[in-house]
Amino acid sequence: MPSKDLEFHTETGRLSLNWIATLGDRNGAPIERILTVEDLKGWLVDVAGQTITFKLGEDDLVEAKRLRSCITGLMDALTSHKDPKPSDINTINEFASVPPMELRLDRKGTQLEHQEPANASVLLGQIARDAIDLVTGRDIAKIKSCAAEDCSVYFVDYSRPGKRRWCSMARCGNQSKKRTFLAKG
Repeated sequence: MPSKDLEFHTETGRLSLNWIATLGDRNGAPIERILTVEDLKGWLVDVAGQTITFKLGEDDLVEAKRLRSCITGLMDALTSHKDPKPSDINTINEFASVPPMELRLDRKGTQLEHQEPANASVLLGQIARDAIDLVTGRDIAKIKSCAAEDCSVYFVDYSRPGKRRWCSMARCGNQSKKRTFLAKG
């Protein structure tokens, strides 16, 4: 079983934030959770909920990490009240411009037919569009960075009082409480 550090984040509240969390502790000793094409496929299936029937390649891995870097740059800039790099915006827009999967009704006209993506660009486009939706919508004001010193995960604070501190209580919250308890002892 992999360590908690290598597990994918699924608790950020948004697909694009889960994606950028695949590179952990960006401000310290970075933890790369997507080392191989198989890791990318695992994330797309396990976190993004996609069915992958096409072959992913090294180029897809490079492109996925390029998108991750640009979304991270955008979030870093916006949460620091700075202007994002035009190159980050252009890249996110480039990925978002890939047409999404078409919606289709089933024969009865009451449900969507399951449609599988033809390539990774379609899935990366979904991530880019989610990032655009996040930063242009109401949730932009709810984006927070985990309070743990060794974590750089962004999350959307949907808690009622808006006082969530950690990306995950099971991950960083418990570790912080444990450190505080041991320091008192």
